[in-house]
Amino acid sequence: MLHDRFDQILAATLVLILAAGVFLLATAGPNQGPHAGAGNDRQLEREIVYQARLSFLQRRYGPVVELRDSGALQEALLKLEELGRDLPGEAHTDLLSGDILLRMGQFDRALIKLAGAVRRNGDYIDSGSPLNRRPLIESAVAEGMPLVRDRLRAQPDNRSLAMVLKDGYYLQSRLAGGCE
Repeated sequence: MLHDRFDQILAATLVLILAAGVFLLATAGPNQGPHAGAGNDRQLEREIVYQARLSFLQRRYGPVVELRDSGALQEALLKLEELGRDLPGEAHTDLLSGDILLRMGQFDRALIKLAGAVRRNGDYIDSGSPLNRRPLIESAVAEGMPLVRDRLRAQPDNRSLAMVLKDGYYLQSRLAGGCE
């Protein structure tokens, strides 16, 4: 079968390559498969995107936060309306609106805005997220839901109050760990 020197060298090389392949497969850990780098790359990519988003939100909404913190709530809402036109559908606009409306005592509108924000971005109730605003949302639900329920009992045909109550129940469910 192995008649000349070339065949012998070829067979030996083939055996060495197979042995090296078996050795690599045997010594590879569970996270060192052929695509292990791809998983790490995806995780790194997600982290970079997340950090860029945080930076964007801080830069873009910084003036609104300053107005809110200084007590200029109406001005902060006006600034948010401007940003809402530039960034339609951005969850952070609704979150900050809900926060400001809650500070103004407008529980109905605050619950609607906060529910919209959580529907678009669940990070607001995720305790491991830098965007976590769970205490704010819990406060809105705790303060607003009893008031909305009482008003709805007095006005059972008020469909808009029923929708607010539905949003409040949605927030309660998400805070309790429920999924969408």
